[in-house]
Amino acid sequence: MSTLFSIDSLKVVHKQKVLLQTKQLALPSNHMIAIIGANGAGKSTLINALLEQNGRCHVTGNISHQGQPVSKLIRRGQVAWVGQHEKYEVPLTVLDYCLLGIMPNLAWYEKPNKQAIAEAKNYLNDFDLLNLASMRVQTLSGGEKQRMTMVRALMQKTDILLLDEPTNHLDVKHQRKLFAYLKNLVKFGNKSIVMVLHSLTDAYNYADHIIAMADGKIIATGTPDAVMTPATLKKMYEVDIKVYDTKDGKVFV
Repeated sequence: MSTLFSIDSLKVVHKQKVLLQTKQLALPSNHMIAIIGANGAGKSTLINALLEQNGRCHVTGNISHQGQPVSKLIRRGQVAWVGQHEKYEVPLTVLDYCLLGIMPNLAWYEKPNKQAIAEAKNYLNDFDLLNLASMRVQTLSGGEKQRMTMVRALMQKTDILLLDEPTNHLDVKHQRKLFAYLKNLVKFGNKSIVMVLHSLTDAYNYADHIIAMADGKIIATGTPDAVMTPATLKKMYEVDIKVYDTKDGKVFV
């Protein structure tokens, strides 16, 4: 199994408080990886460290991709990112916003060509947004904006997607469509996806690999069955988590 990211002696500190600390961690490539844990466990801190979006935090340690610093991936635009607090003040239509995904690959004087516009419209159709292509970004609902941001990320054509709570604001229908879409990207598109999730049910049923966190530390990694045990979940959330088997998979309550 090839490695997507190798993390060595990573420590993130803000105002003398340790937000994240781990000695070694290897994230497998060509997997859908879910980071789970209670509020304040360090989930977003970990994914921000992968992005080198550390704000005012002091960070030590190394994160590499195939032996090279992850910073090279960031500079080359080889990682697509969808956060949970995106800003939408730009005076753009939905289509123009999605086309921002290809702008790093264009010279300053170039505009998106017909092929790029057609691709963006295809993605918008996949995410039930094509009828809103000419609408202003600010007029969309929270869920529509979240799906639009996914389209922008997919337009970057990267092999790596980092997602912080990608189902935030989505209704049940679009949550399921998004997870099915992401699973197909991993299976047929040779993509690697790392995402922060709050839903244990979604993490178990859709992710291939789980990173379980508590108090800024990684307490378990591996397959959903290996990690999401009653004992580990209780350690993470400090409450008993009940698991029910259904015809559609396990449900965690």
